[in-house]
Amino acid sequence: MAPRPYRPLAELEAALGRGELDFAVALAAEVAGERRRPIDLDLALRFLPLLAAQRLEDYDAWALRWLKRWIEEAEGPTIERAAEVAASLADLPAEPHASFAAIRASASSPRSDQRGRRI
Repeated sequence: MAPRPYRPLAELEAALGRGELDFAVALAAEVAGERRRPIDLDLALRFLPLLAAQRLEDYDAWALRWLKRWIEEAEGPTIERAAEVAASLADLPAEPHASFAAIRASASSPRSDQRGRRI
């Protein structure tokens, strides 16, 4: 059997799944360098529960950077949605599973304003 090709993105996803934070950080830098842009926002979100569990002293800085990126990259962010996401980020160290799910739901679901437009 021939060795499988090296795919840093697949390795990054696997490292995150195994909880290997330091290896995932190194792989994320490699993936970002190859693509000449930051890793996808959803993938970056997967770092936060690991940081909360393994490097709590770094969590706030990483969470704030993620929130800033989300505000800049989301389709039609609102202050209400940003507040929901920020509150879930603040809760993530204490309630990782529920908060992670809430962040994904709040961060990814477009909302409608009173006129029925997607914002």
